[in-house]
Amino acid sequence: MNREPILPPWAEELKLRYLSGEASMFLVHGSVRDLQPWQEADGTTTWIPMREFLERFLARSKDIVIYYNLSEGLEFPDQKARARFRTVINARRALRGDEALPSSLPRSAGDVVPIIEDLVTDTSQRAAVIVDFVEMIAPMGDLTFMSETDKSNLVALERWASDPALLQSDNLLLLVCENPSDVHRRLRSTTHLVPVNVPLPDQAARLAFIKGSDQRGVELEMGQESLAKVTAGLSLVQVRGLFRRARQSGEVITFRTVSRRKKSIIEQECGGLVEFVDPVHGFSHVGGLDRLKHDLMRVASAIKAGHTNRVPMGMMFVGPMGTGKTYVAEAFAAESGLTCLKFKNFREKWVGSTEGNLEKILQVVDGLGYVLLIIDEADRSMGNQGDSDGGTSSRVIARLKEFMSDTSHRGRVVILMMTNRPDKLDTDLKRPGRFDFKIPFFFPEELIERTSILQAIVRKNKLKLAGDADLQPIAAQLEGYSAAELEAVLLAAANLAGDEDTEVISQAHLEKAATDVIPSRDTRMLEFMEMLAVFEASSRRMLPARFQELDTAAVQVRLDELRRHLVGRV
Repeated sequence: MNREPILPPWAEELKLRYLSGEASMFLVHGSVRDLQPWQEADGTTTWIPMREFLERFLARSKDIVIYYNLSEGLEFPDQKARARFRTVINARRALRGDEALPSSLPRSAGDVVPIIEDLVTDTSQRAAVIVDFVEMIAPMGDLTFMSETDKSNLVALERWASDPALLQSDNLLLLVCENPSDVHRRLRSTTHLVPVNVPLPDQAARLAFIKGSDQRGVELEMGQESLAKVTAGLSLVQVRGLFRRARQSGEVITFRTVSRRKKSIIEQECGGLVEFVDPVHGFSHVGGLDRLKHDLMRVASAIKAGHTNRVPMGMMFVGPMGTGKTYVAEAFAAESGLTCLKFKNFREKWVGSTEGNLEKILQVVDGLGYVLLIIDEADRSMGNQGDSDGGTSSRVIARLKEFMSDTSHRGRVVILMMTNRPDKLDTDLKRPGRFDFKIPFFFPEELIERTSILQAIVRKNKLKLAGDADLQPIAAQLEGYSAAELEAVLLAAANLAGDEDTEVISQAHLEKAATDVIPSRDTRMLEFMEMLAVFEASSRRMLPARFQELDTAAVQVRLDELRRHLVGRV
C-alpha cells in the first residue's frame, strides 16, 4: 500500500490551497535552488533538487507534467508524458486547422507560451506545468521599454491567472523564481496568482540532512546537533559543499571554518548587499554613556536569556555625527552575541532591483536568525524621496514595515537603524512596535565623561601614555568636542610622538594636539541634529539634564527656528 509522503510545509500549503480551489496558478519563490526532502515508499528520506521534487510531487496526481525554462525548452519526466502531451496539443491544433507540432519542440517563450496555454485551458486534461526562471519571461521593468514579446508573455500569464477555463480545470501552473520582485509587478499583483515561499532549511531540516549525509573522510570538531545549529542561514547545497570541501582538502570542520565559510557564502549570495561585522570591542571600550550602556546591556541580557518579550523589535540610534553611534552598535553586537550584519548600498537605478535586493537581504536575515541588522545612515537608504525615484522608497519602506511587524522575529532579529536626520524617515516606520527603543546620542557634556572617553580611546587604539600624562586637564580643554573629535586629538598626539621617533605620548604632545585640532564649526546644524534626537527619544531619562524639562511643543518651536536658519540645507 502506497502511503502519502510527508511533504515540507511549503508543499503542504501549496497542495491545500490548490485542492481547496483557491487558485490554479502559484508563484513558488525563495530557496528554490536548494535540495528538498522526498520520502520514498519504504519511509526513507532522500534529498533531491527542486525540479525533481516538483515533478515527483505532481506526477502523483497529474497525467502530464511539463518543465520549461528558456535555456532547455520543454522537457518531460518520461517519454510517456511527452507522447501524451503531443497527442493533446496536436488535437487542439487540428480543431483550429493548424499544423501539428514539429518534431523538435520550440524553445523561445514567444512560441512556447501559446502551446502551454492550449494545454492548461483544456478542461479535459489533468496537467501540471512548471515554468522555471519565470523572471526571464515576465521580467520586472517599465512597460515602455519592454519588447513586444515580453509584453505578449506578460499578458498571457496575467490572463491565465484569471482564466475561467484554467480555474475550472484540473490543471496546475507553477511559476518558479528565487526573488519575486524580479517578476513583473503586474503579474505578482494578479489576484489569482498565489505566492508560496520556500524558506531556507530550519535547524531540524539541517540536522536531518547532516545525519543522512555521507560523512566518510570528514572530521568534525563538533557534534551533528551543534553543526546543524551553527549552519543557520545556509542552504542544504551549501552544507553539502562544506562536507565536500572538507573531504577534498582533509581539513577538520571547526566552528571557525564554518563561520568563515558561512560569512563568505552569505556575502556572495547577497552580492555585496550586506557585510558581516565581527566586533572586536564590547562596552568596556566605550567611554562614558553609562546610562545608555546600562539600558543596552539589559537588552543584551534578555536576548541571551531567551526572554523575547523584553527584546525590542527594533532600535534607533539618533544624534549628530561623531557621537559614537556605530561604535556603540558594534559593541552591543559583541555583548548580545547576535550575528551582526550591516546594510551596504542596496539601491540600484534599475526598476525593481532595489526591492529585489532588499528582499534577498531579508530572506537571508530571516534564515539566519539571531541577527542584529545594522542600517547606518538610514536617512539615505530608507528616506522617503517622494515620487523622484518612481515610488521605490515607498515600496522599500512598506516591505521593511511588513518585516518588522512580524512578531515571530522578536528576539531573533533586531533591526538597529542609525541616523542623524530622523526627520527624513517615514513617521509610521519609527513608531513603537517597530522601533520600541529610540536612543539619543549627544556630545559629551561633563568633564568626567570626556575623560572616560579619552581613556577608552587609549585602550581601543593601544596608545602608550607617559607616566606623568594626565588626560583630565586635556578633557577640560575639549568642551564641545564629539567623541570622534576627541579621538582625533589623541591620534594627533600619537603622530606628534611618532615625529620624535617614540611611541610614548607625553603631556606636551597631548596639549599641543588639543590646541591644534579644530572641532566642527557648523554649530547650527549640530544643534538641529541634537534637537531632532531630543524629539525622537523614547525615554526622558536618556536625555541630558538641560533637555529633560523641555516639552514637545518647546522642542518643536526650536526645531522650526533652526529650519528657518538652515533653509535650503534641511
